[in-house]
Amino acid sequence: MAPNRLLIFSPAAFQLYGHQQSYLTGLGEALARLGVEVHVFGMKGLGSYPTPIVSHAVGRNTVVESRAACRERLGPWGDVVWGASRLERQVRLFGELQRVHHHLGGPPLLFEAFEYVSLAAHLARAPRAHRQVCIFHDTNFNLRHASPAAAAYKLLARPFARHILRSMDRAFVHAPGMRENLLENVDPGQGYRHKVEVLPYGAPHPEKVPRLDRAAARAGLGVDTRRKVMLAFGTLRADKCYRLVFEALARSPEWELLVAGPEGDVSFRQLQALREQTGVGQRVRMFPGFIPLGEHRRYFGAADAVLNLYDEHIRHESGTAQLARSFLRPVIAGGPPDLHDYVRATGAGWSVMPLNTGKLTEVMYEAARLDEAGRAAMEQRIHAAAVARSWDAVAARVLAALGA
Repeated sequence: MAPNRLLIFSPAAFQLYGHQQSYLTGLGEALARLGVEVHVFGMKGLGSYPTPIVSHAVGRNTVVESRAACRERLGPWGDVVWGASRLERQVRLFGELQRVHHHLGGPPLLFEAFEYVSLAAHLARAPRAHRQVCIFHDTNFNLRHASPAAAAYKLLARPFARHILRSMDRAFVHAPGMRENLLENVDPGQGYRHKVEVLPYGAPHPEKVPRLDRAAARAGLGVDTRRKVMLAFGTLRADKCYRLVFEALARSPEWELLVAGPEGDVSFRQLQALREQTGVGQRVRMFPGFIPLGEHRRYFGAADAVLNLYDEHIRHESGTAQLARSFLRPVIAGGPPDLHDYVRATGAGWSVMPLNTGKLTEVMYEAARLDEAGRAAMEQRIHAAAVARSWDAVAARVLAALGA
């Protein structure tokens, strides 16, 4: 029987960084359309959610320092301090979660995002008579990370992730490759394979989002150019291949680049230095800070293509690739196998393989010369992919898992 109430745990739900605002708004509204009373729980911050989503923001108003800022302030120890603070915050959150969960009558729980050690400890001691599911947005549990501290943490987190998997009724990942990587790293005995389900990373239906044409969108951003425009959108992270992008841009005079989003483990100061090193000067425009949902149409509308490049060892999904579908913008994708497979299966853009400066330059050259007929055909393919992977389709799958 499907539940009529759901509590979603997402520590950064009310923080102005990361994927949570767009993800939880889309999923929450879609679940509400299916008759579910959706409650979102997280640390109090500057973010908010529309009705009918019910917010439970706990603690003091929290503005979390970015990992890049922590690194710049503390050097190599920055990652350790940032990670320890994250663990401490989430340990404290679980006491509040139990209180809110009890107050709501013990509904099913969705752990949308979480720190592995604290959630495993919570699950080990929390009695339950409700269904609970989780989403693994990242399945990298190995040593291939941007910093030694992050690599060590993810490797040591394996047994805690295994306990989480064991405790869940269902665990979602966003692509087949992510599923296989999770099982290989966390469940080599395949004892919990039946619990792990591939769930599309949703995005708004393209007919339900307000869009802007290129001229209006660029005017709104103050971008006056006749060149083609690429968009690098979302949190700045070291796995997003910025050096590769800037080097290819230096070889591609027909393109400009917009970089928009909050700092993560990369700072805008680092990107400014990279811009000077590669000599791309005024062809890179930066828009630092969190971009509210209502502003997304300006950035995607201004773009001719959206960048989705990651280091090849990455095993997480790109929320930006999903948003690009809603605005009918093609992606230039490279790195994780799941991204290549997505582009090949849908025809929603170009795949950069192998992932190097020469190949990216070649793809940018091809994308810049897409004619009107080609653009129209690509938009039709993107539209079909967007409908099949809309939030309504995702919400139905989540609801089925909760009611199983």
